[in-house]
This record gives sequence, C-alpha cells and structure tokens, in this order.
Amino acid sequence: MRLLLFLLSFLLSFSIVAQELKIGDVENNIVLGELAGNRDLSFGVKNVLEEVVQDYGWYLNPNSNNILEVELLYFDVQRNNVQLAAFAKNIDVYQIVARGTFTREGKKPKKATAKGVAKSISTATLIIDQGGNFSQANVSSAIKKLCEQLVKKLKMEL
Repeated sequence: MRLLLFLLSFLLSFSIVAQELKIGDVENNIVLGELAGNRDLSFGVKNVLEEVVQDYGWYLNPNSNNILEVELLYFDVQRNNVQLAAFAKNIDVYQIVARGTFTREGKKPKKATAKGVAKSISTATLIIDQGGNFSQANVSSAIKKLCEQLVKKLKMEL
C-alpha cells in the first residue's frame, strides 16, 4: 500500500507544471514630459509586471522561451482645478500607455496596447495648492492597472 501511495504521489508531482515566463526589456519611449527616458519608471513597471504575472499563475524563469516585453509610450497627468471663493476642487488624472509583446515558444508574437488610469479628487476650503508634484500612490495605481490590462489583452491567463 505504501509503495502504491509513493508511486501515485511521484507521478502526480510530475504532472503539475507551471508555465514559465521571462520578462524581457521594458523600454521607456516616452518623448515628452518629466518622465521621458526615465529608467526608474521602466524599473518600476518591470517590478509590478513581475508581480502581476505571478498572480496570474506564471513562474518567472530568465531562461524561458515565453517572453513578455513592454514599451512605455505615454505618461501624463491631466489637472483640472475649480475654485470658487474659498472652495476648491482639484482633479488629477494619471495616465500611462504601453504596448506589450508576448512571444510564446518562439511563435508569432501577440501585441496589445493598454492604458492605466488613476484619478485623484480633492476638495477643500481655503487651501493653497503648491501643485506640480506627482502622487506616488496614484502613479503606482496606474502602473498596476496598466500591467493587469496588458496581461488580459495578451490572453496570458492560464
């Protein structure tokens, strides 16, 4: 009986195999703005992308034939401020657009473009706005949404 259980567990352990994936280059091809050519943004997107693909069941392996590459195309913050006497309402919309290329086992690559958007709305009375600063939380949220959309559009779900 023990021998049978041992053989069954041995066979089942070989039948469970995770899909392997290599995260390729994340290129920052943003032309205008503060983050044009910024390597830190590319590095941040790569880290979030690794986290997202692992959530979808992929195993990261630098020697894999499945390769996901990302090209950052656009990043901007659109600001809309309304002020009436002592009342102020500020809306900041963070947008990031990227193109992903997924090559599975050397076959013809799939390409998809995705956009991540995060919104920040604040209302106040008697506020002095310094403006011009990026909200790290909103940028991170937009990047996470972008990576999730890329994985879904490239049909990488297992």
